[in-house]
Amino acid sequence: MTLEALRDGDPRQVGPYTLLVRLGEGGMGVVYLGQAPDGTRVAVKLIHARMDAQADFRRRFAREVAAAKRVARFCTAPVLDADVEGDVAYLVTEYVEGPSLGDAVHESGPLKGSALDGLAAAMAMALRAIHGAGVVHRDLKPSNVLLSQVGPKVIDFGIAQLMDAEMSSAIVGTPSYMSPEQVSGATIGPASDIFSWGCTVAYAASGRPPFGSGSVPTILLRIVNEAPELHGLSGPLRDLVLASLTKNPRERPTAQDLMDHLSVADPGGAPPPSAETDTSGTPASTGSTGTGTNATGHPEHAEVTTAPPDSPLTPSPGVAGNRRRVLAAAAAVAVAVGGASVAVAWRTLGTSSSARTPAQTTTTQAARSNNQAKPQNPLTAPGKITFYSPPEPAATRQAEQWKKDRPEDAELMSRLAAVPHAIRLNQPEARPEVEATVTAARQEGGVPVFLINSLPGSECRSTTAAELASYQEWIKGIASTIGQAKAVVILEPGATVKIPGVEECDPRGSVEQRYDALRQAVQTLKANPNTAVYLDGSQDLYPGTALMADRLIKAGIDRADGFFLNTGAFHPTERTVAYGKALSACVSVQRATGAKDCPSDGKVDPATMPHFVVDTARNGQGSWSPPPKKYPDPQTWCNPPGRGAGDRPTTDTGEELVDAYLWIARAGSSSGRCRRGEGGEKDPERGVVSPEAGEWWPDLALERAEKANPPL
Repeated sequence: MTLEALRDGDPRQVGPYTLLVRLGEGGMGVVYLGQAPDGTRVAVKLIHARMDAQADFRRRFAREVAAAKRVARFCTAPVLDADVEGDVAYLVTEYVEGPSLGDAVHESGPLKGSALDGLAAAMAMALRAIHGAGVVHRDLKPSNVLLSQVGPKVIDFGIAQLMDAEMSSAIVGTPSYMSPEQVSGATIGPASDIFSWGCTVAYAASGRPPFGSGSVPTILLRIVNEAPELHGLSGPLRDLVLASLTKNPRERPTAQDLMDHLSVADPGGAPPPSAETDTSGTPASTGSTGTGTNATGHPEHAEVTTAPPDSPLTPSPGVAGNRRRVLAAAAAVAVAVGGASVAVAWRTLGTSSSARTPAQTTTTQAARSNNQAKPQNPLTAPGKITFYSPPEPAATRQAEQWKKDRPEDAELMSRLAAVPHAIRLNQPEARPEVEATVTAARQEGGVPVFLINSLPGSECRSTTAAELASYQEWIKGIASTIGQAKAVVILEPGATVKIPGVEECDPRGSVEQRYDALRQAVQTLKANPNTAVYLDGSQDLYPGTALMADRLIKAGIDRADGFFLNTGAFHPTERTVAYGKALSACVSVQRATGAKDCPSDGKVDPATMPHFVVDTARNGQGSWSPPPKKYPDPQTWCNPPGRGAGDRPTTDTGEELVDAYLWIARAGSSSGRCRRGEGGEKDPERGVVSPEAGEWWPDLALERAEKANPPL
């Protein structure tokens, strides 16, 4: 640890604590070595003023500190004190003197034998104490494990959610030690720490992380898709680490399970059980400090936050010790993970189908589809259809921020947030979010709509065969997680419009490669009997009905349930439906005759016409038409003014070919920088610089809520 003298601007006293030297600085504040009135040395973290200035920071700070104080002191550096009411907010923890695990391994090499076993047990004990207090660490890694004279201690738990206000859309954790849930930005529970425990033990045994090194995207893809490399591990400890690194959080052991197996003479006699479903995916209070330096002065890596700040895990003290799960006989199951096979030799009795590995689920689905399941598009099934989605997160946060000073606007945002919307899947690991969604939808009797938007080579760019192979594995993971559940998939907006290899795109790209990728994705998703899949049919006038029909056929419309329209436009519903009917007729004729044009005589067999869905999230006021010649390039699609939300999601469309009106695009998302052919950064129509494409824009969202037709 590097000690640095106090700087001119540093305080010398904070509350009753005398500050001696600087230990480091992180994203949330500066850490000092301090001295308590009784002479005890402590680590004091002063919170940055920019954090303290955030709304509700003090309340959240007090809550997180209270949660951290509940953590038992076994193998942890406990929180001793905090001031949440004074001029400067600060946190005091036990000062642990000793090198970090990372420093020790770097200087002296990997741990072996009893030293390695003792480290694994100490970290498991620390996690048991942390989880028992209703806290999730979220950033367990070698630099957050200190090798003190009395044994290993886990540090920096208890205040990670305080970074939410600054970095609400990204991920908490250090890439090499993150769980698949953290990679995806899904809800994080205790099982995430178990994955990080496995990564950290693997590092201690070998001197390198189990998913290697390299760029952040490379590491994250390995975490999601590949098996770990476990050098230096053998026997029962290797089995435990392998169990902890299972991709599905529900299949990992708990901290208590780790303790049970590490504390017996021959832990190999009984396989480690899976984590229980009541805790593995439940949101909890979290624990790590900001970017830079942890609370005891040891270096940290960049970190960002994911879960909402008001989702603490309800503590259940003593539950782990009182429940002994019965284990099934060990069975070797070959699990394909990104092309690698991992032997899994443990199963918990009563494991639900949703907790199976992708390979297991796919096999089960294949058997069911051959023998039992009859394909059924949930949008055309008999009876009333209710759509499900959690409240739209950005609109929900906006409503909360406006509640006090702008109550009427807050109410509009709450109504906007409540409308079922498509759930976007574009993160490297999407399965936890898919599983949480289909489970909640089943409980509420609704049908979720997923927007898959992650195809390599989008926006006209060329791609590689390896990237497309990874994409197909990703699709398989989503499909296996949906399983038998009812779901609608909007597959890759723009994928049939901006295609590498066509004249207006990258000429180096392959048109056939794009079509093949879409056909494979449709086939994989349609292996599920209750999943409806729709391909992009674009919009009226672009790129043209005949061309669009030809592209849909080549992309596999015969295997899909139909196409979707209007995700990139604001055309009124009536106009879009008319275009959809024309496109459907053109597809039917082209498939029957091989022609490349569209029918003009009206002789079309309705039974062969594909169905479609319409995006009505932003078309309540129809398209925007500025005065002629007002702008060199009016960009009517780009944040058009005066537009409103449209028809609510429903299957009651009154049109035989229209399966549903859906909210696919987000009503409050910016289209990007709109210059309308003029110089400068500002949108000349709105007089402001628009947020980047896809970013939440509160004023735009409010405008669309106010002008919704029908009203919200």
